[in-house]
Amino acid sequence: MYIILSQTPDKDGFQGQVALNISQIIGFKEVSYKDIGGNSQKDKSGYVGTYTEVLLNPSQVVLVADPISNILRKIKDSKVNQS
Repeated sequence: MYIILSQTPDKDGFQGQVALNISQIIGFKEVSYKDIGGNSQKDKSGYVGTYTEVLLNPSQVVLVADPISNILRKIKDSKVNQS
């Protein structure tokens, strides 16, 4: 079973999608964007920009724009739809 997530934008602003096999996902890590000095970057409203690292087996990390709560919801929905 696969879920589709949005990748983080590249340096040209392109933001593609990635399909991940949910049986290979072993964890998540939410990370803030950092500037060259190591400080968290904030948007115009003052919120820290974040992305999620999806940890896959075997030893692979995929960077996505979706927050962890959305990823978990998509996994739950895909399992419900499979039943």
